[in-house]
Amino acid sequence: MKIKFLGTGGVMGVPVWNCDCHVCKSEDRRDRRYRSSVLIKIDEVNIIIDFGQDFRNQLIENEIKYINYAFLTHAHRDHVGGIEQLATAENAIFEAPEDVMEEHLAKEGSSRNWLETRNKSITIQAFTKKKIKEYEVDTVKLEHKKDYSDIEVPCYGYVFKSPNFKFAYISDYNKVLEPDKIKNLDLIISDGNGLNDKGHGHVGINGSIKIYKEYKPKRMILTHLKHELTHTEMQEYVEKFGNIEIAYDGLEINN
Repeated sequence: MKIKFLGTGGVMGVPVWNCDCHVCKSEDRRDRRYRSSVLIKIDEVNIIIDFGQDFRNQLIENEIKYINYAFLTHAHRDHVGGIEQLATAENAIFEAPEDVMEEHLAKEGSSRNWLETRNKSITIQAFTKKKIKEYEVDTVKLEHKKDYSDIEVPCYGYVFKSPNFKFAYISDYNKVLEPDKIKNLDLIISDGNGLNDKGHGHVGINGSIKIYKEYKPKRMILTHLKHELTHTEMQEYVEKFGNIEIAYDGLEINN
Protein backbone atom coordinates (compact mmCIF):
# COMPACT_ATOMS: atom_id res chain seq x y z
CA MET A 1 0.00 0.00 0.00
CA LYS A 2 1.01 3.58 -0.68
CA ILE A 3 -0.71 6.60 0.88
CA LYS A 4 -0.08 9.94 -0.81
CA PHE A 5 -1.41 13.23 0.50
CA LEU A 6 -2.75 15.19 -2.48
CA GLY A 7 -3.90 18.03 -0.26
CA THR A 8 -3.58 18.82 3.44
CA GLY A 9 -5.32 22.18 3.85
CA GLY A 10 -8.60 23.19 5.42
CA VAL A 11 -11.56 24.84 3.77
CA MET A 12 -9.54 27.87 2.54
CA GLY A 13 -6.34 26.07 1.61
CA VAL A 14 -2.98 27.70 2.35
CA PRO A 15 -2.03 30.40 1.53
CA VAL A 16 -5.36 32.08 2.06
CA TRP A 17 -6.20 34.73 -0.51
CA ASN A 18 -5.62 38.26 0.77
CA CYS A 19 -3.86 37.08 3.94
CA ASP A 20 -0.48 38.48 4.99
CA CYS A 21 0.11 36.24 8.02
CA HIS A 22 3.48 34.59 8.53
CA VAL A 23 2.13 31.22 7.40
CA CYS A 24 0.64 32.51 4.16
CA LYS A 25 3.87 34.39 3.44
CA SER A 26 6.05 31.39 4.24
CA GLU A 27 8.54 30.26 1.58
CA ASP A 28 8.52 26.67 2.87
CA ARG A 29 6.79 24.58 0.19
CA ARG A 30 5.19 22.50 2.97
CA ASP A 31 3.14 25.58 3.86
CA ARG A 32 1.40 25.54 0.47
CA ARG A 33 -1.64 23.35 0.89
CA TYR A 34 -4.43 22.28 -1.42
CA ARG A 35 -7.76 21.24 0.13
CA SER A 36 -7.54 17.86 1.87
CA SER A 37 -7.52 14.75 -0.31
CA VAL A 38 -5.60 11.50 -0.22
CA LEU A 39 -4.67 8.80 -2.72
CA ILE A 40 -4.48 5.24 -1.42
CA LYS A 41 -2.89 2.78 -3.80
CA ILE A 42 -3.28 -0.92 -3.07
CA ASP A 43 -1.29 -2.76 -5.73
CA GLU A 44 -2.82 -1.38 -8.95
CA VAL A 45 -6.05 -0.14 -7.33
CA ASN A 46 -6.34 3.66 -6.94
CA ILE A 47 -8.62 4.93 -4.19
CA ILE A 48 -9.31 8.63 -3.67
CA ILE A 49 -10.80 9.92 -0.43
CA ASP A 50 -12.39 13.36 -0.91
CA PHE A 51 -12.09 15.62 -3.91
CA GLY A 52 -12.44 19.31 -3.16
CA GLN A 53 -12.06 22.38 -5.31
CA ASP A 54 -8.36 21.67 -6.03
CA PHE A 55 -8.97 18.15 -7.34
CA ARG A 56 -8.22 18.91 -10.99
CA ASN A 57 -4.77 20.28 -10.18
CA GLN A 58 -4.11 17.40 -7.79
CA LEU A 59 -4.88 14.81 -10.47
CA ILE A 60 -2.76 16.52 -13.10
CA GLU A 61 0.22 17.40 -10.90
CA ASN A 62 0.38 13.89 -9.43
CA GLU A 63 -0.08 12.28 -12.85
CA ILE A 64 -3.01 10.16 -11.68
CA LYS A 65 -4.32 8.45 -14.81
CA TYR A 66 -7.24 6.47 -13.42
CA ILE A 67 -9.47 6.13 -10.36
CA ASN A 68 -11.01 2.85 -9.25
CA TYR A 69 -12.82 4.13 -6.15
CA ALA A 70 -13.74 7.64 -5.01
CA PHE A 71 -14.88 7.71 -1.38
CA LEU A 72 -16.53 10.79 0.14
CA THR A 73 -16.39 11.60 3.86
CA HIS A 74 -19.08 14.32 3.88
CA ALA A 75 -20.79 16.74 1.54
CA HIS A 76 -19.02 20.02 2.36
CA ARG A 77 -17.64 21.79 -0.70
CA ASP A 78 -13.99 21.56 0.32
CA HIS A 79 -14.40 17.77 0.16
CA VAL A 80 -16.68 17.33 -2.85
CA GLY A 81 -16.25 20.54 -4.85
CA GLY A 82 -14.15 18.87 -7.55
CA ILE A 83 -16.54 16.04 -8.30
CA GLU A 84 -16.90 17.06 -11.94
CA GLN A 85 -13.43 15.59 -12.55
CA LEU A 86 -14.97 12.13 -12.14
CA ALA A 87 -16.75 12.71 -15.43
CA THR A 88 -13.67 11.36 -17.24
CA ALA A 89 -12.83 8.57 -14.76
CA GLU A 90 -13.69 5.45 -16.73
CA ASN A 91 -15.33 2.62 -14.78
CA ALA A 92 -14.82 4.42 -11.47
CA ILE A 93 -16.98 3.65 -8.45
CA PHE A 94 -18.15 6.67 -6.44
CA GLU A 95 -19.30 5.71 -2.96
CA ALA A 96 -20.36 7.42 0.23
CA PRO A 97 -22.43 6.30 3.21
CA GLU A 98 -26.11 6.54 2.36
CA ASP A 99 -26.84 9.68 4.40
CA VAL A 100 -23.77 11.45 2.96
CA MET A 101 -24.77 10.50 -0.58
CA GLU A 102 -28.31 11.74 0.00
CA GLU A 103 -27.05 15.10 1.27
CA HIS A 104 -24.61 15.43 -1.62
CA LEU A 105 -27.26 14.69 -4.26
CA ALA A 106 -29.74 17.06 -2.61
CA LYS A 107 -27.16 19.85 -2.74
CA GLU A 108 -26.57 19.18 -6.43
CA GLY A 109 -30.15 20.20 -7.16
CA SER A 110 -30.86 20.24 -10.88
CA SER A 111 -27.37 18.82 -11.50
CA ARG A 112 -27.89 15.70 -9.40
CA ASN A 113 -27.83 13.47 -12.50
CA TRP A 114 -25.04 15.37 -14.24
CA LEU A 115 -22.19 12.99 -13.38
CA GLU A 116 -23.86 9.76 -14.45
CA THR A 117 -25.12 11.48 -17.61
CA ARG A 118 -21.59 12.63 -18.53
CA ASN A 119 -19.93 9.36 -17.52
CA LYS A 120 -21.94 6.30 -18.55
CA SER A 121 -19.29 3.98 -17.12
CA ILE A 122 -19.33 5.32 -13.55
CA THR A 123 -21.09 3.53 -10.69
CA ILE A 124 -22.65 5.77 -8.01
CA GLN A 125 -23.84 3.96 -4.91
CA ALA A 126 -24.03 3.90 -1.13
CA PHE A 127 -20.87 2.63 0.52
CA THR A 128 -20.81 -0.98 1.68
CA LYS A 129 -18.11 -2.67 3.71
CA LYS A 130 -15.81 -4.42 1.28
CA LYS A 131 -12.49 -6.12 0.67
CA ILE A 132 -9.99 -4.56 -1.73
CA LYS A 133 -7.12 -6.95 -2.28
CA GLU A 134 -6.01 -7.95 1.24
CA TYR A 135 -7.64 -4.94 2.93
CA GLU A 136 -11.00 -4.87 4.68
CA VAL A 137 -12.45 -1.38 4.16
CA ASP A 138 -15.12 0.03 6.44
CA THR A 139 -16.42 3.39 7.63
CA VAL A 140 -16.19 4.96 11.06
CA LYS A 141 -18.97 7.36 11.99
CA LEU A 142 -17.87 10.82 13.09
CA GLU A 143 -19.49 13.95 14.49
CA HIS A 144 -18.73 17.16 12.59
CA LYS A 145 -20.94 19.54 14.54
CA LYS A 146 -20.71 23.29 14.29
CA ASP A 147 -21.84 25.56 17.10
CA TYR A 148 -23.37 28.11 14.71
CA SER A 149 -25.79 25.63 13.12
CA ASP A 150 -28.35 23.06 14.24
CA ILE A 151 -28.01 21.22 10.92
CA GLU A 152 -26.64 17.70 11.29
CA VAL A 153 -23.61 16.96 9.12
CA PRO A 154 -23.39 13.27 8.21
CA CYS A 155 -19.65 12.57 8.34
CA TYR A 156 -17.47 9.46 8.26
CA GLY A 157 -13.89 8.33 8.12
CA TYR A 158 -12.56 5.20 6.45
CA VAL A 159 -10.70 2.32 8.08
CA PHE A 160 -8.39 -0.04 6.17
CA LYS A 161 -7.26 -3.28 7.79
CA SER A 162 -5.00 -6.03 6.49
CA PRO A 163 -3.09 -8.68 8.43
CA ASN A 164 0.01 -6.48 8.23
CA PHE A 165 -1.22 -2.89 8.39
CA LYS A 166 -4.26 -1.11 9.84
CA PHE A 167 -5.06 2.59 9.56
CA ALA A 168 -7.89 5.12 9.71
CA TYR A 169 -8.43 8.33 7.76
CA ILE A 170 -10.52 10.68 9.93
CA SER A 171 -9.67 14.11 8.60
CA ASP A 172 -12.53 16.45 9.52
CA TYR A 173 -14.50 15.89 12.72
CA ASN A 174 -14.97 16.88 16.36
CA LYS A 175 -15.89 13.47 17.84
CA VAL A 176 -15.43 9.80 17.00
CA LEU A 177 -18.81 8.09 17.38
CA GLU A 178 -17.58 4.53 16.80
CA PRO A 179 -14.35 4.52 18.84
CA ASP A 180 -13.89 0.75 18.80
CA LYS A 181 -13.10 1.00 15.09
CA ILE A 182 -9.97 3.09 15.68
CA LYS A 183 -8.40 0.93 18.37
CA ASN A 184 -5.17 -1.03 17.84
CA LEU A 185 -4.18 0.72 14.62
CA ASP A 186 -0.77 1.25 13.10
CA LEU A 187 -1.70 4.72 11.86
CA ILE A 188 -4.43 7.30 12.40
CA ILE A 189 -4.60 10.22 9.99
CA SER A 190 -6.49 12.86 11.94
CA ASP A 191 -7.73 16.45 11.99
CA GLY A 192 -5.25 19.26 12.68
CA ASN A 193 -7.42 22.29 11.97
CA GLY A 194 -5.86 24.75 14.43
CA LEU A 195 -4.55 24.09 17.91
CA ASN A 196 -8.00 23.88 19.48
CA ASP A 197 -11.59 23.42 18.38
CA LYS A 198 -13.33 26.79 18.24
CA GLY A 199 -16.78 25.41 17.64
CA HIS A 200 -16.39 24.86 13.90
CA GLY A 201 -16.55 21.08 13.99
CA HIS A 202 -12.89 20.12 14.45
CA VAL A 203 -10.90 18.43 17.20
CA GLY A 204 -7.84 20.40 16.10
CA ILE A 205 -4.26 19.53 16.98
CA ASN A 206 -4.77 19.23 20.72
CA GLY A 207 -7.90 17.13 20.25
CA SER A 208 -6.00 14.74 17.99
CA ILE A 209 -3.24 14.51 20.60
CA LYS A 210 -5.92 13.34 23.06
CA ILE A 211 -7.05 10.74 20.51
CA TYR A 212 -3.42 9.61 20.19
CA LYS A 213 -3.02 9.25 23.95
CA GLU A 214 -6.31 7.41 24.38
CA TYR A 215 -6.20 4.99 21.44
CA LYS A 216 -2.42 4.65 21.18
CA PRO A 217 -1.84 4.15 17.46
CA LYS A 218 1.75 3.41 16.54
CA ARG A 219 1.78 6.60 14.47
CA MET A 220 -0.41 9.65 13.90
CA ILE A 221 -0.32 12.12 11.01
CA LEU A 222 -2.31 15.37 11.07
CA THR A 223 -3.99 16.87 8.01
CA HIS A 224 -6.78 19.38 7.20
CA LEU A 225 -4.51 22.17 8.42
CA LYS A 226 -5.10 25.92 8.56
CA HIS A 227 -2.88 29.00 8.44
CA GLU A 228 -2.42 29.34 12.20
CA LEU A 229 1.09 27.89 12.47
CA THR A 230 3.78 26.98 9.95
CA HIS A 231 4.60 23.36 9.21
CA THR A 232 7.80 23.66 11.27
CA GLU A 233 5.99 25.25 14.22
CA MET A 234 3.32 22.55 14.22
CA GLN A 235 5.86 19.74 13.91
CA GLU A 236 7.95 21.04 16.80
CA TYR A 237 4.80 21.21 18.92
CA VAL A 238 3.31 17.77 18.20
CA GLU A 239 6.48 15.67 18.29
CA LYS A 240 6.77 16.35 22.02
CA PHE A 241 3.73 14.12 22.58
CA GLY A 242 4.90 11.01 20.73
CA ASN A 243 5.09 9.63 17.20
CA ILE A 244 2.97 12.39 15.69
CA GLU A 245 3.79 14.32 12.56
CA ILE A 246 2.35 17.00 10.32
CA ALA A 247 1.38 16.07 6.78
CA TYR A 248 2.21 18.17 3.74
CA ASP A 249 1.11 18.02 0.13
CA GLY A 250 3.02 15.24 -1.60
CA LEU A 251 3.93 13.28 1.54
CA GLU A 252 4.02 9.55 0.79
CA ILE A 253 3.67 6.64 3.22
CA ASN A 254 4.69 3.19 1.97
CA ASN A 255 3.80 -0.08 3.65
